Amino acid sequence: MRISIVNTLSLICIVLILIASYEARKIDYPIRILPLIICWFSMVYFPHCLAHYIVGRLFGVEFSHYTLSRSMLSKSGIPIISRMFSVRVFLTLRIKRRARRGMFPMFISGPIASMLSPLAVVYITYTYDKTSANILAILTILNIVFSGYFSYRNGCIRKAINSLKS
Repeated sequence: MRISIVNTLSLICIVLILIASYEARKIDYPIRILPLIICWFSMVYFPHCLAHYIVGRLFGVEFSHYTLSRSMLSKSGIPIISRMFSVRVFLTLRIKRRARRGMFPMFISGPIASMLSPLAVVYITYTYDKTSANILAILTILNIVFSGYFSYRNGCIRKAINSLKS
């Protein structure tokens, strides 16, 4: 898939997610949490590859295209997680040319974006619904712990660390 198209669609999705997070204020409380959780999970997904691309380009990494592949978390060893993340719906940037000093920041940027971007939904939600924001904040903390651990074992953080060895 063409990089420019995927990046543009990712940016559009991020903007729409932020708008939807704000517009969710018009939905009654108990039901409101469902679209907010969808927005929150979307902010875990969409900024990830975009961060890889932006940081990689800043540090001289060149990419050829995107593919759909399995998440590295499919290697987690936990049956439910392995099955859930083995579906080929995860965007993967294919590297055309590596930059010696650019690989670590490029690899680490994706998990950082996936861990911190959902805070935008938490912040927006906090402006009108503190209870839902607290639920989303707890999800964010759990996501940071989960992503940090499994990304270190099998994902982008592992790749970042390995890039320092070569």
